[in-house]
Amino acid sequence: AGGNGDTLPDHSLDDPDTAPWRTLEYFASTRVIVASALVLASAASGVRPLLAPGEPQWVLLTSLVYFMAGAAFAGLALYVHRRFLAQVIGQLLLDLVAIGVLVVTGGGVASGWVILFLLPLAGASLLLPSLLVFFICALAVLTILADAGVRSIARGSSDPLLFQAGVYGAALFAVTALLRALSSRLAQQERLARTRGRDLQNQLAINRLVIAQMEQGVIVVDRTTLVRANNRAARLMLGLAAEAQLTGTRLEDRAETRELAAAFYSWLDSGRSEGGWSGTPTAGEDPARATESRIRARFARPTSTAGDEFLIFMED
Repeated sequence: AGGNGDTLPDHSLDDPDTAPWRTLEYFASTRVIVASALVLASAASGVRPLLAPGEPQWVLLTSLVYFMAGAAFAGLALYVHRRFLAQVIGQLLLDLVAIGVLVVTGGGVASGWVILFLLPLAGASLLLPSLLVFFICALAVLTILADAGVRSIARGSSDPLLFQAGVYGAALFAVTALLRALSSRLAQQERLARTRGRDLQNQLAINRLVIAQMEQGVIVVDRTTLVRANNRAARLMLGLAAEAQLTGTRLEDRAETRELAAAFYSWLDSGRSEGGWSGTPTAGEDPARATESRIRARFARPTSTAGDEFLIFMED
């Protein structure tokens, strides 16, 4: 994700399959869920209708606006993969403004709305560099302190309120630092996993190329003799056509490989790490492809541990 280092992402953000866009989509979807929960909670708490006389119901109004704006941002994140940084900043500003209004109109730090600031802080930690993450945190803390200061002035003196606001602010900075450290560690593991995945794919491609070019026949089977891989040399030694489809079939189901399958089962039952077989492949449905040569096969496990794949090396 973009915030996994101290710079903005340098890879293509136009690709919808990149990690930053996926993270932004999850972040936007989470916002919609939280906002809808706020709307339902506000409506179920017995608040008066918005148009009723008396004090305006700012909590419900703010929740409704928050939900609609969040849904709009979620649509942008899902279907408009352009201007990544602008979308991230816009979503975070929406969070700060909406949650700030809820804190101010809902009773300040004593109301519990402060905990909602964890949503933009978590999103910023995943999507933005460290400097911007702590800037977002500073804005949230300033909102809390400003609200506490105004309420203290209005009440004449309220030191416990200021102290509580300071504790909340320190806690938000601590949580932000923790989220930042966790997101950086997660990003490193994700980059390592992607690198290893690419290395594994390259290695598999090289292995397939090497096996295909080998003069020695190679067949990879499981315990039921289901063929998972083979090369051209193995097919020719068995009297099959060079383009024959051997992968996905069982050796015991084909006449040309039935004796080989029986020898493999015998070796498997013996429990030895390696074994062999010598014989002449049986002509299958096409006698013209029958081979007169004798084949020596060697069975082996690729690893020392019990696995579900076995190697058959064949030579004329």
